[in-house]
Amino acid sequence: RTARSVVAGDTHTCAVLDNYTVKCWGWNDFGRLGLGNTAHRGDEVDEMGDYLPAVAVGGSRRVIAVSMGEFSCALLDDASIRCWGYNSEGELGRGDTAYQGDGPNEMGNNLKPVALTG
Repeated sequence: RTARSVVAGDTHTCAVLDNYTVKCWGWNDFGRLGLGNTAHRGDEVDEMGDYLPAVAVGGSRRVIAVSMGEFSCALLDDASIRCWGYNSEGELGRGDTAYQGDGPNEMGNNLKPVALTG
């Protein structure tokens, strides 16, 4: 795979690949890599390339762009936005303050889109 775009933050990096998936690596406190755990990626052998899983953003959606801070957000092909990671002040736009992506069953179809209308 090749990268369509890459965004680097202070502690982690994400790349949108040519198949419209996203892979993130670096510091993973609060689940900011969106991998369902808090293990850092890229600092050990066999963590990158095919060993690095794509972020499950829900269904068969394609990632168009990503942005990040202490959390990460993806713009998807249906114009929805899905965010994961740090959320102590509601940064993820979910109506709560729970971190997202740091535990099992929090990503994929369980990752709610940010409600911008209605």
